Amino acid sequence: MQRKDALAEVAKMRPLPRTQQPQRGPAPAPPLPTPAIPPQRESPDAILAKNLVVARLAAGVTQQDLAAAADVSRATIAQLETGYSDPRLSTIVDLANALGVSPLLLLIGLEEARALTELPDRLHDESLELHDKDVTRMQQYVASGMLKDRVRAARLGASLVASAATSVRVAAAVMSAILPGKGTIVGAALGRALAPSVDNETQPRCTNVV
Repeated sequence: MQRKDALAEVAKMRPLPRTQQPQRGPAPAPPLPTPAIPPQRESPDAILAKNLVVARLAAGVTQQDLAAAADVSRATIAQLETGYSDPRLSTIVDLANALGVSPLLLLIGLEEARALTELPDRLHDESLELHDKDVTRMQQYVASGMLKDRVRAARLGASLVASAATSVRVAAAVMSAILPGKGTIVGAALGRALAPSVDNETQPRCTNVV
């Protein structure tokens, strides 16, 4: 009995085994942020290919029918609809005429479509105010039928938005040389809708005035 009591006392005196703790290394470094990749703009060939397929199917014509109406080969239509062709501008115009649509519809991409949907709001909120004398001058220039006067109308239209981005000035100029007044207003609004953001705005590649 005394021996058991002695053994119990010895057991109480023994140090309890330490619980092994996992070794801790340095904290892992936080993951690096993934840089944002801007969406790539579709190539003109890809845009034309998609729009041509949609337009042809909506019109209910076959590749052969469209080829005959546009006076091109069916192989040309097949190449265009797969994006493996670089057509002349006249070919795009002939295809659009055969389909009964504007050539613009065959060349509109996502950015242009979004800009067009923004036009009503922009024309309401950011409409350009024109003076009658400016509109009259532009109309007189365009009515002359001379290229130099059309350029004058374009420059006048661009000057009315002189402080705006390049894309706005160019769009206003082009539309002013076609339809002064209302065209100037729509051109300026469309140029704003198509303008790159302030952070990503790029300078035009051509800067020399001819």
